[in-house]
Amino acid sequence: MNLLKAVSISILFGISAVSAAEWQTDIKSNNPIVGKIWDNANQRFITQQQLLDQMSEIDWILLGENHETDIHHELQTEILELLSQKKILGNVAFEMANTDQQSALDSALGEPSNPEQLNWQKGWPWEWYESPVNLALTKANRVLSTDLTRQQQMQAYMDESIDHPNEHYKNFMLDILYESHCGKLPKSQLGNMLRVQIARDRQMGRVLKENSTDKVDLYIAGNMHVRKDAGVPFHNELNSLSIMMLSVGYSRDPFEIIPDSYQDEAIADYVIFTPEVEQRDHCSQIEG
Repeated sequence: MNLLKAVSISILFGISAVSAAEWQTDIKSNNPIVGKIWDNANQRFITQQQLLDQMSEIDWILLGENHETDIHHELQTEILELLSQKKILGNVAFEMANTDQQSALDSALGEPSNPEQLNWQKGWPWEWYESPVNLALTKANRVLSTDLTRQQQMQAYMDESIDHPNEHYKNFMLDILYESHCGKLPKSQLGNMLRVQIARDRQMGRVLKENSTDKVDLYIAGNMHVRKDAGVPFHNELNSLSIMMLSVGYSRDPFEIIPDSYQDEAIADYVIFTPEVEQRDHCSQIEG
């Protein structure tokens, strides 16, 4: 049984029809909301078809992931395959590829490729993205690189002209950056890092706006970049629909699982709940 079929079954029967083997994870989930799709605006679960109906009215679908969660990459592949089978798949864009890689992606279009040919960056393990990238190369109109190069990110780090949109956003993002570095990075450096984040989201949004088609275009990125209150849709006027994939623990209450926004609106349009996975301990690797 594929993952999207498992999603639809779990919705229809109101229980999780997804076993550990089907999700290919060693951590079993008996949580009945695993596999379900949550509509943030209407605060209810919806069907797969209802989500597809919404997709057809939007320029870009922003699909957020936890980078280290294998299930999320598998689900990306299933979504790409579904859109392709329905002949509605347009362009596919990746946060994980920078603009210097666009010519390599264009050259590889039409058949599966490899990290050497694509000049794939080592910071994004190929085993995580091989399946969705190669499916996109064989099925999409075009595969787009969106991120700044390392050199461009360093330039943004030093560019004092890059300013935050407002104080609420600034304070929220500085807290996120501080926590993501386990409180071990001097706060004096966080302002520069925020410039890079802003520059990246603006750049990725520009690529999306310039490359929409009349089909369903899909952008794959980390959950932070698809957030409506902080990511690409926040920094760009983009006709988009934001979907986050979130792992669940024991809670069956979406309101306990989905993070709150610092604004009044929800952080995403929809959430797909996936089984809980064990997270890596990155803090132990950061020197204080």
